[in-house]
Amino acid sequence: MPRSIPTGSRIRERRLALGRKQTVVAGTVGISPSYLNLIEHNRRAIGGSLLSRLATALETDRAALAEDGDEALIEELRAAAGAQQNNEAEFDDAPDLARRFPHWAGLIAAQARALAAQARTIEALSDRLSHDPTLADAMHELLSTVSVVRSTASILAQTPEIDANWLGRFHANLDADSRRLADGAEAVVGLFDRQAARGADRMLPSETVSRFLDDAGHRFDVLERDGVAAVPDLVGGLTGEDARVLATEILTGDAEDASRLPRALVEAADGPDDLITAAGGDLALVLRRMGVVDPGRGLVICDSAGALLRRKPVAGFPLPVMGAGCPLWPVYTALGQPGRPLTVVVETPDGAGWRVHAIAQAVAVAGFGAAPVIRATMLLTRTHSGGAGAPVGPGCRVCPRAECLARREPSVLSTRPDMLDMVDLTGDTLPRS
Repeated sequence: MPRSIPTGSRIRERRLALGRKQTVVAGTVGISPSYLNLIEHNRRAIGGSLLSRLATALETDRAALAEDGDEALIEELRAAAGAQQNNEAEFDDAPDLARRFPHWAGLIAAQARALAAQARTIEALSDRLSHDPTLADAMHELLSTVSVVRSTASILAQTPEIDANWLGRFHANLDADSRRLADGAEAVVGLFDRQAARGADRMLPSETVSRFLDDAGHRFDVLERDGVAAVPDLVGGLTGEDARVLATEILTGDAEDASRLPRALVEAADGPDDLITAAGGDLALVLRRMGVVDPGRGLVICDSAGALLRRKPVAGFPLPVMGAGCPLWPVYTALGQPGRPLTVVVETPDGAGWRVHAIAQAVAVAGFGAAPVIRATMLLTRTHSGGAGAPVGPGCRVCPRAECLARREPSVLSTRPDMLDMVDLTGDTLPRS
């Protein structure tokens, strides 16, 4: 077989064949010439939307630039195999499958994405029920009333002869409970209607902002150029005042970070250690900037209670839309050791390895005698080095690691025999049929 040509080398060859300068191509795709130079010399991994933009700028397609077929497609195939707990040999077949049968490989990848999207939807709906007390109360009232109506109807259906007085009471109770059920359903519908009327699009503000950031890849070039002045225009299109306030806080922080640590320095760095001096020793700033600037890295920021304040997902490392993450993530370990930088290699359930940098630092100090406000930051970088890392997952609700000692709740996707009992949403365990 011919020698595999790295993606960066292919990009360089294509650019030179077209007779175009690095500055022109870099400006077209929205990156600096120095960053493109690192890519062309294979010092930066590339995939996802950036590879697609480069392919468009160079008038070709992704497959012509990607090493050994479409790298993004290969990663999706490996992730799909890992989700089914297939063996490592089948992971090695992914490049051959993507090269020989690209359409079938694309179909497999699309189905895997659909399954992952369904899992995220299940998790989001479950978290919505857990974190919205009004909705939880309304649903509990509905389910309780349904149980009462079902019990009354069962008695009437299974008892052939009932005293006339008791029959009248049952009918009266059934009528009252049916009205209560109708009122409860109307209350739930009204709750969603009021949220829509307030412009919340039936999502919590954090969900709205998370989708807004994900759609942009957490990267806003205008912030690098215009700073905080660009924030109002960026958040102006968001629905809901609460979402705009939350997005303004996040983007203002990004703009201030950009002024302290310019993008050109971040793109030229090989790793976090290269930026410590330029960042004035602010390690959290280094991790935030690398996570925002580099599309191939993921970013997680949480408060001292473990709540996720910022989540920038990266292909292969799923992050929960709402709720807490995996208890084994190094970001939580860092919370217990403020000021101590951590570097750990972890392994996701699909067998992929990740190098994680994490640090917990004070972001605000009220004064002597007052407790500082602590936040922890975690940077995720895919690694292909050998050796197994510490096992982690995406979060207990959708994690397939059935035997994990850190699990705090059953997975909604679990198929373990001891979890196959049907559980009524009111909390009663129902017998198997």
